[in-house]
Amino acid sequence: MPWRIVCNDSEPGTSTAKACEAPENGMNMQGSKRKRVRSYNNPGEAHELTFSCFHGLQLLSKDRTRQWLISAMRNARRDLKLSILSYVIMPEHVHIIVWPQEPDYNIADIRTALKVPVQRKALRFLRSKAPRFLAQMKDVQPSGKVHHRFWQRGGGYDRNVIEPYTLLQMIEYIHNNPVRRGLVEKATDWVWSSARFFAGIRPVPIEMDPLPCLDS
Repeated sequence: MPWRIVCNDSEPGTSTAKACEAPENGMNMQGSKRKRVRSYNNPGEAHELTFSCFHGLQLLSKDRTRQWLISAMRNARRDLKLSILSYVIMPEHVHIIVWPQEPDYNIADIRTALKVPVQRKALRFLRSKAPRFLAQMKDVQPSGKVHHRFWQRGGGYDRNVIEPYTLLQMIEYIHNNPVRRGLVEKATDWVWSSARFFAGIRPVPIEMDPLPCLDS
C-alpha cells in the first residue's frame, strides 16, 4: 500500500512515495528557515510539526526545558482539544504529531500553544539566572528592533498526515532521531520521546493518545 503525505512547503495535494524527512537539526534549515510555512487545516488529518531552536542552539538539552515543553503539550491538548500521537524532543529541535479533535481548528494556534509558553519560561529563567546567555538568542530586526528568540523564526515545518501507514512510518522515523544522532543505541533508551510509551515502558513524561486513524 503506498503511503502519502501532504508536505506544506509544496503545493496542496502533493502525493509522494516516501516521507518528507525533516532536517536533523536547526542548522540544516538555514536555506528555508525564513519561508512562510503553509498549513492546511483539513478536518480529520493529523499534523507532524517540527520546531527548531534559534540558530540551532541546543536549548532543549536540559530536563528543565524539556519539562516546560511537556507541560505546554499537556495544556495544548486540554485547551485546544488535541490528540497527541507521538513526539521526540532533541537537543535543538522537536517533532510532535498532533490530531485535532475538532473539525474547525487553526494549526497556527496549536503551534503558538506549544511554542510560546516554552519561550516565555526560558527567557524568564535566563534573565534571572544566566543573563549573559541571552546574547546568543539575540535577533536584530531590519528595523533595528531586538528580540530574544528561543525558537527559530517562522512556523517551522508542518505536514498533514492522511493515511494510516504514513503515520506509523512517521512515528518510527521520529522515534529513531536519537539513534541516528548516536545519542542512544535504541529508541526506547531516549526518555524524551513517545518510543517508551509505545513499548509499554512506564513511567513516561507524558502519555500518548490512541491512534484513531488506525481504525480505517
